[in-house]
Amino acid sequence: MSAADVEQSALKWLRDELDDPEITGADNFLDIGGHSLTFSKLNIFLGDSFGIVLDMKTTYDGSLAAALAAAQPSDTSEPSNK
Repeated sequence: MSAADVEQSALKWLRDELDDPEITGADNFLDIGGHSLTFSKLNIFLGDSFGIVLDMKTTYDGSLAAALAAAQPSDTSEPSNK
């Protein structure tokens, strides 16, 4: 899957989740109504679908496209009960 496919999938997910068909990659996550719960749910979607996670600071501070471009592989090797 290409970076463009990941971005389009994430944007579609956000449009559905936030009920806003106008969301683009140029938008800021917080400006479109995103918050910590939305961020967590988006990371679950991205992790399950593409094996990546977003950094909170990058996602909150910049554009959605920049946050997605900076996504890192999700680390599933750590135990969930630290």
